[in-house]
Amino acid sequence: MSNCSRLLDDWDYDDDHLDSLAQNSTSLPDSGSHLLSPAAANNTKKISILGSLWSFKDINDEVLFLYEQLIINRNISANHTNTEIFRQELAAHRTELKDSSEIILHRENCQVNGSSRKLKRTSAELFSLFPKSDPFGLPQKKRYPSCAIVGNSGSILHSGCGERIDEHDFVIRCNIAPLTPFKEDAGMKSNYITMNPSLFYKKYGALKKDADIKKYNQDISQYGGMLSIPCFGMKQAHNARAISSFKGEKPTIVCMNGKHFSSVRDFWKKKGVIDRNPSTGFYLVSMAVQLCDEIDLYGFWPFSSRLGNNKTNVPYHYFDGMSGVKAGSSHQMNKEFSTLLQLHVLGILNLNIGSCS
Repeated sequence: MSNCSRLLDDWDYDDDHLDSLAQNSTSLPDSGSHLLSPAAANNTKKISILGSLWSFKDINDEVLFLYEQLIINRNISANHTNTEIFRQELAAHRTELKDSSEIILHRENCQVNGSSRKLKRTSAELFSLFPKSDPFGLPQKKRYPSCAIVGNSGSILHSGCGERIDEHDFVIRCNIAPLTPFKEDAGMKSNYITMNPSLFYKKYGALKKDADIKKYNQDISQYGGMLSIPCFGMKQAHNARAISSFKGEKPTIVCMNGKHFSSVRDFWKKKGVIDRNPSTGFYLVSMAVQLCDEIDLYGFWPFSSRLGNNKTNVPYHYFDGMSGVKAGSSHQMNKEFSTLLQLHVLGILNLNIGSCS
């Protein structure tokens, strides 16, 4: 789990599963975990090792502490050999995972009345709105040298990572998170942005009213690159409306390929990592392996608290203050995050959860 909203829950966009969990979670009693009291200081020494040690009263706190320390204190360089092996394992699963050409629907990989998973029949109107060819436009076997994926976790707040994020060659963002108010921590650059269809319906009223269309254009215009919509989760007419209603020059609005998404999902289901559809962030990491030589993750911390010099609460989203999803018991710790952590250790990606200052 990445704090980017779940893309699909049994192919149903009526409810955002993770956001629902976050909104309905109740505050649990304090776990009782605490830093040890420092020894009584004399007149010359005020530093205490004891004051840096935790007494854990809850296994969840202990696991979160170990997760955090493993990420922050392990100096790991990108391992291109491991990344290429993993890239080939993805490619061997299904043809859609061999390169970037199947990530987005375009006129060279689909046809009118053709099938793309739940987008069973591509209408002539929608087909005419597709790019003529792969919008990534990468030469064969070429990738972006460095990519940043910005998740939505409140762990990115006060990180000062914005400038570092914007230095990447390609920046991927989740679910149209606002840019300017959080530029110091999350940056401004955007090359690929996702929009959950629930936002199309709930935030923009399916673009039925002029006021909603105006707000949609205002909000979307802040981004560059591509805005990707999982069109297999929306009605045909709504897909076309989402694309044609935007009148700005940037971003280009495109349709995510349902076959690519299902290939990623089935790969991880087969490996036993997930038993349902992946979160947006987890899907984007798999996508980035095809697109990028090196991958840095920011705002990927799906837990409601962190343990450092003290225990602090972490908003589920950095931009709206939504409360965190409570971590379950240790044997229910999120498999997606533990998989990302292991990919971090292997040098396939780099998890950033600390300060960039």
